[in-house]
Amino acid sequence: MNKDEIIASLNKIHSAFWETAIQLPNPTISINGKWSVCQNVQHITIALLRVSNFLALPKSSIKSDYGLSERASSSYEISFKVFRNTLENGIKTTEAFMPETNLETSIIELVRQGKDTLDTFISNLKNWSEEEFEMYNCPHPVFGKITVREILYFTIYHAQHHNETINKMNEK
Repeated sequence: MNKDEIIASLNKIHSAFWETAIQLPNPTISINGKWSVCQNVQHITIALLRVSNFLALPKSSIKSDYGLSERASSSYEISFKVFRNTLENGIKTTEAFMPETNLETSIIELVRQGKDTLDTFISNLKNWSEEEFEMYNCPHPVFGKITVREILYFTIYHAQHHNETINKMNEK
């Protein structure tokens, strides 16, 4: 995927996620100890914010803190399979990405925050070139250092995964 395709996918997948979240009944209720719809939305926003903040860093800081990649990015298809397999094997989020336990913010407000965060994310992303997607490492709490392109692929997959999660909650 090139940068324009990544941006289009980010917009499409996150919009679908938020549309699903707004339409589901009882977004604040947790079922079987799983996160509520609101908590899923907040978690996605936290993840977007963390990557957005990374994308806003000076590239010299990224180079010194995380290094340059010594390999080409995996394709979206291969990345997708790795991400799906890891999540299906029961990997859990780390503390830094956990939503509030007693979240009282309305779903409408949480979605607005998410949309604002995605707008900033994409604005920061526009300052990156195709070559830089391959050049720089980005830290991921589960996968370690991955390329910037791969963190962008993960961000797309992540929203898709949580959209599936909240849809399954509605089926129960």
